[in-house]
Amino acid sequence: MDLWLTNIRIETGYIKENGWTSGSQTKRVAIGISEEKITEILPMEEWKDTPGTTVIDGHGQLLLPGLIEKHCHLDKSKLGTPWRPVTPAANLVERFETEIPQLDALPLSIKERAQQLIDLELPHGVVSFRSHIDIEPMTGLRYFDALTELLADKPFGSELVLFPQHGLLRSNAVALIEEALATGKASFIGGVDPYTLDQDYQQSLKTTFELAKKGNVGIDIHLHDRKEAGRATIKEIIRLTKEYAMAGNVFISHAFGLNDFEGAERTEVFQALADLDIHIVSSIPISQGTIPPLKELQSYGVAVHIGCDNIYDSWSSLGDGSLQEKLARYLEIFGVQSQEALTQALGLVTDGKVPLDQEGNQQWPKVGDSADVLLTPVSSTAEFVARKGHVSCSFFKGQPIYNA
Repeated sequence: MDLWLTNIRIETGYIKENGWTSGSQTKRVAIGISEEKITEILPMEEWKDTPGTTVIDGHGQLLLPGLIEKHCHLDKSKLGTPWRPVTPAANLVERFETEIPQLDALPLSIKERAQQLIDLELPHGVVSFRSHIDIEPMTGLRYFDALTELLADKPFGSELVLFPQHGLLRSNAVALIEEALATGKASFIGGVDPYTLDQDYQQSLKTTFELAKKGNVGIDIHLHDRKEAGRATIKEIIRLTKEYAMAGNVFISHAFGLNDFEGAERTEVFQALADLDIHIVSSIPISQGTIPPLKELQSYGVAVHIGCDNIYDSWSSLGDGSLQEKLARYLEIFGVQSQEALTQALGLVTDGKVPLDQEGNQQWPKVGDSADVLLTPVSSTAEFVARKGHVSCSFFKGQPIYNA
């Protein structure tokens, strides 16, 4: 055994009072971790110390799955540099064409700024990051190379998305994407509003899927387009996911256009997203009419995730690096209040892992699960979610990555 987490609590069921759920039952256990996985779960009274094994006393804290940052931009943050508000830009194109020179002129390197963002997110329980990395002629592979070097020896998890922000076709970024794919260090290919930017969304998406299939990576497209542009793009993504047999490996970030489907078409599209396991990633925007109908999507069985997205960069002066805050915003917008619903909401930031199912059956942790965990001094998952519980420490594949 590599590590024992002792004297910790795990949830075992719900507490009922006259048909109402008032809390969660827990029991004290010791968790054995070896070769990156949970290998033993023992009642605390049955645990015996083994000489030579590392033991960490959890002091009665609750064990929860570690949080997954599903959408950030490690290459864009200005954290650590002197304050400047967002500079004006007339449109999307002007914004991203002025962004790279602004970032390159900052007094801190991309690695230093990325580390500032990592350090901001770790205290909130994040154990793995998915970051989009700009790749287009203005950057070449400079940002990609810097961040793969930075992340190479980090103990937490990471996924990199090759991100032709200026338009895959518009900026002639295909050759650069192929070069980055050849390194084997990318997990996804992204893109932005192919209908608006590339002016040929079908060719743009076809090329993206071909590159992803050839490079054996997934797809994570940023889609802000609304009305016909948004609807057409989403339907084409669905069609290509079927054609290229990429079910389970396609993500749509933002997906504002999902609001614009109506009637039978809405039902058909939402069900297709579920059937093809196309995931939706939201940063929980509060501007009018932008946030997708996340609860409705979940009712169809669509996998939904939350990410922080922009944190003090050329696009936004805001952002505190707290997935817990983003999750709390989701709770407020969608009126999530019950113990059961609050517990299930944790899955939005853990790739679906939650200790109890809707009926209160224990489903995590189990022997064989990856040892991606955190400890928090709260009574239940629901309290952690609703009250943004303090994170005392966290582990990725059994390795400590944060200690308060």
